[in-house]
Amino acid sequence: MVRAKNVSKAQLFAVFAIVIALVAIACGSDDTSLVASGGEETQRIRMIESTQIFTEDDVKAIGWKAQKDFVLDYPGATTFKWGYLNQTEVGILIYDSAEDAKTLGVTAAADQTFRRESDNQARDGDFTDRISCRFAVGSRATKADTGFKSKSFYASYLEPNSDRPDDASQVRGCTTRYPTYNDYTVIGNVVFMCEGDESRLLEPSTNCEKVAEWLNPS
Repeated sequence: MVRAKNVSKAQLFAVFAIVIALVAIACGSDDTSLVASGGEETQRIRMIESTQIFTEDDVKAIGWKAQKDFVLDYPGATTFKWGYLNQTEVGILIYDSAEDAKTLGVTAAADQTFRRESDNQARDGDFTDRISCRFAVGSRATKADTGFKSKSFYASYLEPNSDRPDDASQVRGCTTRYPTYNDYTVIGNVVFMCEGDESRLLEPSTNCEKVAEWLNPS
């Protein structure tokens, strides 16, 4: 016969506290990938004057690796692509002139980095080109197919209206839709939209901070 052990109220409270903590983690309440350090401003916008007209090759020369064209329309842009620089995502918009970058480009960048004040998520609907779908504790859930098996990689990014079978919305529902890009920098005729360092969505982007220096080394 199994005898019931006496359990104190303190022990019951401790067990209850542990269960609550585990549930909170499972629900993603401790997602450090979304936390900005030090309570600082969470978006940094830089406008850098330059008379040089940059090309996609100029951007590739600093280490940016292009992936695909953006899905949405970008009026006036001659190049509209996303790729990787220093292992974090960077999107670029290239225009014929610096004036177009400062007007059309800034409008586009402001739209693509827009976050709702209530929860920092993207607005509803297909207005944000690159979405980071974050589940519990910032896990990444989607396999992005580059067309080459050796170059497939795991990421959390979605493409609006994608009909690919590896789209996260087809794998499981995306309940937390955050804009991938947070900071943006305009230099000359190019707009850089950057993911935060270490893929933390509200962290500063070293790429957006240093890109002007990299494009114009002294």
